[in-house]
Amino acid sequence: MTRKWIMRALCILCLAAMLTGCGREPEVTETTIEVKKNGQVVHTIIEDFSESYYNLDELESTIQQACDTYNASAGKEAVVLKAAKENDDHTVTVVMQYADASAYSAFNKLALFVGTVKDAFNAGYDLNVTLSSLTGDGEQIGKEDLLKMGEKHIAVVREAVNVRVWDKVRYGSEDVEATANAKTVSVTDADMLTYILFD
Repeated sequence: MTRKWIMRALCILCLAAMLTGCGREPEVTETTIEVKKNGQVVHTIIEDFSESYYNLDELESTIQQACDTYNASAGKEAVVLKAAKENDDHTVTVVMQYADASAYSAFNKLALFVGTVKDAFNAGYDLNVTLSSLTGDGEQIGKEDLLKMGEKHIAVVREAVNVRVWDKVRYGSEDVEATANAKTVSVTDADMLTYILFD
């Protein structure tokens, strides 16, 4: 469930209101895609929920219906709504769990690939990119370097979101910013394919 999808659901609630009279990793505090080592993807969406016409039960029901429809089509429980709660600061937190990156991509209609560099190349990513070290030393690597790192892991996304992986991030595209957590980066450009290389 992408931020865009959540906002669309909130817009539906807005329209309905108008018609009726108007040991853990660090806590996630911003919208984040977390990729786990077992392949699962956890998407935590945190959005404004301050309007009086927003209704948590209706939002949760809308999301659950979308999950049920997708899972029926997929023939398995590939997408699960894990939590939906309203926070004290007038935001809403929605936690979605996906069986894998493919389920995330299919459900949200957004690119997400996670695997080894070799897997990415075999999947059709030509890797003709320049990635910069996140340590601040100015080091850059290109396609030739990447192809020599076939067993390293890489995530590819196309949305502005925090991305958390299971090991230390080493390099990223120009729109990747380091955070205080070595396993989490911030992607700032929603329009380009972003590459994140990690151990």
